[in-house]
Amino acid sequence: MKKILTLFLFFIFSTLVFAQKKIRPGLRLGFNISNISNTTLEEKVGGNAGIFMDIRFSEFYAMQPELIYSRQGGKSAFENTEDLNINYLSIGLLNKFYIIPRQGLHLILGPSFDFDFENNIINLINGSNDSEVTPFDLSILMGIGYEFDFGLILEARYKQGLLNIDLFRDSFDSDFYDGEENTLNTVFQFGLAYKFDF
Repeated sequence: MKKILTLFLFFIFSTLVFAQKKIRPGLRLGFNISNISNTTLEEKVGGNAGIFMDIRFSEFYAMQPELIYSRQGGKSAFENTEDLNINYLSIGLLNKFYIIPRQGLHLILGPSFDFDFENNIINLINGSNDSEVTPFDLSILMGIGYEFDFGLILEARYKQGLLNIDLFRDSFDSDFYDGEENTLNTVFQFGLAYKFDF
């Protein structure tokens, strides 16, 4: 029994030590060029920033959970109407595929669950929701990046919303709405990130 317990503890300790060498936290900062499909809104520039955890499984693959603030929406084409600003808290689970082993060039692919700060589920339950934008979105992220040996990462991403955000659902004669098709978030993201090596 003692031998089994000793082996089990050794296995747990070895796993933790091994994992600590592969897990690296990091910070991300960048900007968005966003818009809403099937509307007359124009592209709008906003920021994104957050934290992530890089979990390297092999020379070719790493998983990157992340928590990102992302300011999205669209710019009004008319002087008498305001821009549409949507402030999302995004929870992403990205997969990074390294094209060449021990080199920094990588491809990015994964889902993102986006929650609207202002128009959230609590407001929806309380009946205090006066926004025409749904409180959440599901997106797919794809992109390309390069990671330097000292931890700096350059990335370009495209983020496509998959759910109709129900923009102007009660006013189809709105100047913003452009047809009967779904209104989806579309975002180009450019940014810098840094992985810490503790």
